[in-house]
Amino acid sequence: MKKGLFLVALITALLAVTGYTVWKSMWEPGEFLISGIIEADDIHVGSKIGGRVLKVVAKEGQKVGAGEVLVLLEPEELKASLLEAQSGLRQAEAKLAELTAGYRREEIEQAEAAVKQQQEVLRELVAGPRPQEVDQARADWLAAKAQYENAEKFRQRMKELTERQLVAQQEYDDASTKADEAAQKTKAARERYDLLLAGTRQEQIAQARHRLAEAEAKLKQLRSGFRREEIAQARAGVEMARARVQLLKTQLDETVIKSPVDAVVDVLDLEPGDLVGAGKPVATLLRTTSLWVRAYLPEDKLGYVRPGLKVKIRVDSFPGKAFSGVVRRVHRQAEFTPRNVQTWEERVLQVFQTEVVLEDAAGELRPGMNADVVVPTARG
Repeated sequence: MKKGLFLVALITALLAVTGYTVWKSMWEPGEFLISGIIEADDIHVGSKIGGRVLKVVAKEGQKVGAGEVLVLLEPEELKASLLEAQSGLRQAEAKLAELTAGYRREEIEQAEAAVKQQQEVLRELVAGPRPQEVDQARADWLAAKAQYENAEKFRQRMKELTERQLVAQQEYDDASTKADEAAQKTKAARERYDLLLAGTRQEQIAQARHRLAEAEAKLKQLRSGFRREEIAQARAGVEMARARVQLLKTQLDETVIKSPVDAVVDVLDLEPGDLVGAGKPVATLLRTTSLWVRAYLPEDKLGYVRPGLKVKIRVDSFPGKAFSGVVRRVHRQAEFTPRNVQTWEERVLQVFQTEVVLEDAAGELRPGMNADVVVPTARG
């Protein structure tokens, strides 16, 4: 039993010596290794507005370029809202153009004519009736009076003849009707004559002045154009309508979910008809054009590594080949070595996470590969 244990210990020691020899032969003196895993920056893409999935264009594992469509959401509701907003914008722009241009020349000319008409009416009322009108009214009254007197005399004659039964009753009635009509005409002519003699009433002149003032105010308003407040309000309406159109266009663009960079689709689990929430990721992309190594630097080697340091990276898939890299970051907070990181040398308790950006123009490396970072010990 003891002999078996001794053989096991011997074999273990030989393997350790062999492993150490191999490990030492993998890099030149003046270097040390830190191990890690190749990773790619992941990007979570989605839509700001969400909605129902119309079509899933990309597939998991597919390479996509920047701007390439991943998922389409149903756009019909937003399209209808956009058409309505564009119509509102055109109406607002037309209203602003109307207010800015002012009133039409035809409206101003019509207002000028109304002012002239009211001025003439007022002058006529203030001046009163002309002597010729008074004389004509007196002549009309006298003529009507003479006709009435003749008609009244004829009615009296017809009355006597009717009483003596020399003429029919109808002839008397006709004469009486004509006499009454002549009396009414005489009365109207007399009233018109008296009215002209009295002149224009002050109430009529006041009304005419009021109508003239209204016409002049209307003309002034038309000549001045619309108020600045109205134009400012219309301009604000245009800006509001234009902003709504722009907002809906932006929301409509959000129905087409695209890849922001060249990447590989890592997770995309959707089907047409699925509902996706606003601002929620619908796909995860891996940015394979910027691979980097997550490694853990022992505390006693911290002084050899700094951001910007050029290093070499080796992977098991390409033995004997070294890739170039640059240290991007060394975390300032220490942590324990993760269990899944296997190193050639004995682990130490405290390590610092280190990020190394890879240079892989040929695209040979993949996320998830184990990698060893060869760090020179020469301090610069």
